[in-house]
This record gives sequence, structure tokens and C-alpha cells, in this order.
Amino acid sequence: MSAKTKPAGKSLREAKRAERRSRQLLIRIAWSVAGIVALAVVGYFLWSAFGPKPGQSVPLQPRTHIQVDDEHEPYNSNPPTSGPHAAPVQAGFYNEAPPDENLVHNLEHGYVIIWYNCTRLDKAQCETLKTQIEAVMERAKPVTIGSDAKKLIAVPRPTMDARIALTSWGRLQKLDAFDEAATNEFINKLRNQAPEPNVP
Repeated sequence: MSAKTKPAGKSLREAKRAERRSRQLLIRIAWSVAGIVALAVVGYFLWSAFGPKPGQSVPLQPRTHIQVDDEHEPYNSNPPTSGPHAAPVQAGFYNEAPPDENLVHNLEHGYVIIWYNCTRLDKAQCETLKTQIEAVMERAKPVTIGSDAKKLIAVPRPTMDARIALTSWGRLQKLDAFDEAATNEFINKLRNQAPEPNVP
């Protein structure tokens, strides 16, 4: 009788030991997966913050406050990305462009400006382009949680040598045609990357 009970006790201990090992293995696997996910998240944020930025860097010009009619050094890019500026304008889509001096102030506050050129398009093509830009602006998320501010402006720019230009403070990307993915990437990576990002 005792010979029969010993193996039963031993198998019970072995079963508990196996269950403990199995639980420990599952815990190790869970921690490993959590570690990999955490590394991926940190890597994504580091890549977003320090990885390559879209467009090209444009040398920064002095942030002088002026009136629209004041004389000032010419902007060093078309469209401008920094320099002397007057009062900012409201966010939104414009069919007539405010003065550059006003728009540059928006860039200083972290806005992204989408400049569009319809000079080589017929009326229907121009309307399509404007609709595409407005759709991207509407779908963009607000800059911060709890705010509805998107810090986006679209304006016509018939004097530039591209169909579309995207600007943020000190950066410029020109596109030969509307590119939703490129526009979204520029907005997501460069909006609010400016000297005064906390100003509306």
C-alpha cells in the first residue's frame, strides 16, 4: 500500500513543479514581449524626434518684428520659412494669400503652411487640387490633446516654381504634384517645431 502511495505523492510534486515551471516560462515570455513592445515604442519616438526630417533645411533669418509695409531684407527662399514678420493670421484655407510677413509669424508659432500654385492648371484641375489640400487639413489631428487647434494654413503662391510647397520654421519641401503621404508626413513631423510652439 505504501509502495503505491509514494509514486502518487511524487507525481503530485512533479506535476506542481511542472506547473510552476510552466507559469515561470509564461511570465518570462510576457516580460520579453512587453520589453520588445516598449523598445519598439521608444524607437519610434526617437526616430520621429531625431530621425531624418522631410524637406530641406533653409538657413534661419532674424526674427525681427515689423509692420507689413516696412522694408526688410529679402526672404532667402520662395516661399519663405523664417525672417522678419508682422502679426499672424488665422488658421485655415485661403483663396487669396495674406502678405508673407504675416504668414512667417505663423511659422514662428509652429504652423505648417501649404502653398499651392494653379498657374498651369485649368479651373477644374485647380479646384481638385484645392479640394485635396482641404481634405488633408480637415483630417489632420489637433496639435495637442484637449485643443482643436491644427496650426495649418493653405495659401495660393503663383510665383513659386512648384505645384505645392510645404513650409515650417526653417524647412521647405517642394512637390511637383499633390502627394497626400508626403504632406501628412511633413505636417506630423514638423508642425509645432518652431521657436514659439506654445503660442496659438
